[in-house]
Amino acid sequence: MEKAEIVAIHKICKKKLEDIDELISYNKSDFLITPEQIKEFNDLVHKLEMRLSKGDISLITYWDEEYPEELRHIPDPPVFIFAKGNVEFLSYDLFAVVGTRKMTNYGKQVTEMFSTDLSKHFVIVSGMAYGVDSIAHATALRNLRPTIAVLGCGVDYIYPKSNERLYQEIIKNGCVISEYLPWEKPQKYTFVARNRIISGVSKGVLVTEAGTDSGALITAKFGVEQGKDIFAVPGDIFKSTSTGTNYLIKNGAFLVTHPSEILEYYGFKEHRKIIELNYDEKLLLEALETNLNPEQLSEKISKPLSEILLLLTIMELKGLVYRVEDGTYARAI
Repeated sequence: MEKAEIVAIHKICKKKLEDIDELISYNKSDFLITPEQIKEFNDLVHKLEMRLSKGDISLITYWDEEYPEELRHIPDPPVFIFAKGNVEFLSYDLFAVVGTRKMTNYGKQVTEMFSTDLSKHFVIVSGMAYGVDSIAHATALRNLRPTIAVLGCGVDYIYPKSNERLYQEIIKNGCVISEYLPWEKPQKYTFVARNRIISGVSKGVLVTEAGTDSGALITAKFGVEQGKDIFAVPGDIFKSTSTGTNYLIKNGAFLVTHPSEILEYYGFKEHRKIIELNYDEKLLLEALETNLNPEQLSEKISKPLSEILLLLTIMELKGLVYRVEDGTYARAI
């Protein structure tokens, strides 16, 4: 049975993985009963083969070598996934970083810090949603690391539309994957279903910031059911955007406050360095309570802009600060 036929059988006849596994060597006529089913089957196979013929997407079935090994072992693995980008990254060690769409500045800084260090050893996986997901992807890309987005729609459909540039960058430097047909639009239920794939392909799941109504908690729940390691960063007890992460910690997730704790858990010896700071470096770090651009820093600590720019360059090389996409700087320690 051809790959496009496997997709069509799954979609039209509602056959599950175990059914297809049993029927895969059979003739399709053995289970396409009605003339309507046969026509629908042939139309879908033709449409899919036409789309695949363009050569920019891959169709990977459960029986293919390229199918992510971690995903094979979850309770409800997808029969197939579509991928756009470099599918080789699916064979790497993957790690999920997820969280709220309603991200605070704290959540942004935490996500950037963890994603920066984790991307040195894992390919970062997330869902390309607003907020934490987008920052996790963007941070990996900014550090010239690959990243994988799991979509709640087809790989040809960009959602949210405002993430088109991010989507293109992910395809160029990683890949996007989905269990939905390339042209399928997102539905409410598709995002819940895709969350099991985010956790399913990953060795572990980190929730950096999330309220109790965040979809990130669904991803964590799937992760628990799949036997994955769940990590959460504690947050302000007075903020609704931290109730979810604090809840996860109360219910058994690993509490983490630095990426080295996750890396050491997996055997990577990443010890925090004891860094001696001079007076100007201490002054600048104290000023970076929130992200600021060089002009704002110059005004805040009353130093010429030229000195601020030189200081930021030196501190960036030392790993003390890093530049954010909007031109501001954030603390890295």
